[in-house]
Amino acid sequence: MGALQALDPIIKRLPEVAKPSKPISFKGKLAWTTIVLTIYLIMGQIPLYPLNYSTNPSLQGAQIALMSIVFASKIGTLMQLGVGPIVTAGLIMQLLVGSKLINMDLTDPTEKALFTGAQKLLAIIFAAFEAGAYLIGGFFGNPPSGFTYPLFATLIFIQLFIAGVLVIYLDEILEKGWGFGSAVSLFILAGITQQMFSELLNPIHVGDGFAYGILWALGSSISNSTALHYIILRGGSWPSIVGLLTTIIILIIVVYATGARVEIPIAYARYGGMRTKIPLQFLYVSNVPIILASALNANIIFFSQFLWKSYNPGNNNPILNLFFQFKFVPNATQPVPSGGLVYYMTPPRGLVNAVEDPMHAIGYILILTLLSIIFAIAWVNTSGMDARSQAENLVRSGIQIPGFRSSVQVIESMLNRYIPTLTWFSGLIVGLLAAFADILGALGTGMGILLAVGIVNQFYQILAAQRLEEEYPAVARILGLR
Repeated sequence: MGALQALDPIIKRLPEVAKPSKPISFKGKLAWTTIVLTIYLIMGQIPLYPLNYSTNPSLQGAQIALMSIVFASKIGTLMQLGVGPIVTAGLIMQLLVGSKLINMDLTDPTEKALFTGAQKLLAIIFAAFEAGAYLIGGFFGNPPSGFTYPLFATLIFIQLFIAGVLVIYLDEILEKGWGFGSAVSLFILAGITQQMFSELLNPIHVGDGFAYGILWALGSSISNSTALHYIILRGGSWPSIVGLLTTIIILIIVVYATGARVEIPIAYARYGGMRTKIPLQFLYVSNVPIILASALNANIIFFSQFLWKSYNPGNNNPILNLFFQFKFVPNATQPVPSGGLVYYMTPPRGLVNAVEDPMHAIGYILILTLLSIIFAIAWVNTSGMDARSQAENLVRSGIQIPGFRSSVQVIESMLNRYIPTLTWFSGLIVGLLAAFADILGALGTGMGILLAVGIVNQFYQILAAQRLEEEYPAVARILGLR
């Protein structure tokens, strides 16, 4: 932790959102959450100046689905970076703590505050770094007439950096208790919802002669059996009927799995031995492994594109080819992975593409599932969700296992029967669901569906707890909500 302590003087000088001096009402939190979301939506519609999105060829078709979902980004707008700096900083800090490269006790308020401050500082650094990487990689193309490249690059960098820092503080507003949940989850959910509605209802016709939105395409092909047969699978990355059905099935499975519980009987010693049960979710780690795994994938692909353009544009370097190869395909102005590790970290969108290259599909399933399991285990061990930490929390709350004395060791032994298995198994399940949904062309991608369901469930629980705290304060105190 010495390195973080050295950063403490810098961290203390960073502007900070103060916690509310008194509890915020449900309506007050709802208002703040709405304001934060509205700012995000507005920023996602404001183009970067002097960038011309409609005429700049380097931006046509450049929206990367994985990055737009994971980072809630909007290409060519103030939300170009999205929540990327926050997610990337969180990923790195969790890896450092989980691997014990930084030894911290996150149950200690002082050390947790230092950890949070270091994560915010790292996110600000990444906002500058990612803004610079986009410019150095030539993502925005040439400047419009009347602008020199230095002036053009400076203006774009300033806008991206300021917008990135603003998103960091919007997230801090909600995290400090002014609103519900976190801005990261809120923005990701908004981005996923927008993409799913576009894939359902977008009436704009694309290269195959049908509307991009599958419902519009289905409506126009019903009277033509040949066209209907094509819409069922539909080549490329366009929405298909198989993708629509996959979306519905995956939604049902995820909603069911989210509601599944393993219940452990407990008793409240301080309330006369009143008995109840602790519900452990079947998806114990929720959507966290997918957020971290997809964030890692998106960052690797992003920086691989930059390195490829700079050092291996002809795919001639045998060493770099092991890690990444890209190529340009018809109707696309941004390179797509064609070989190396990054190729297998991107999904073969659609069943047709998976059948044409089954090794791509198998490699993607294995990589995503393995990353999901690794991040599930790492998250549980670093976030206080492991059996030991949970047992200590339960004992401090006056909870014991019926028939046993109140002991951390006893409760830990009981929880160890479930938590380790639930951890890796839930990581496996969410990884497989996301991978197969991507391969079958699910709307909003498999990661998007998992994230959306998990975030909606998370916000539902937050809202329910807030209502309980306001209407039944005595019960809220018993449950530790106040």
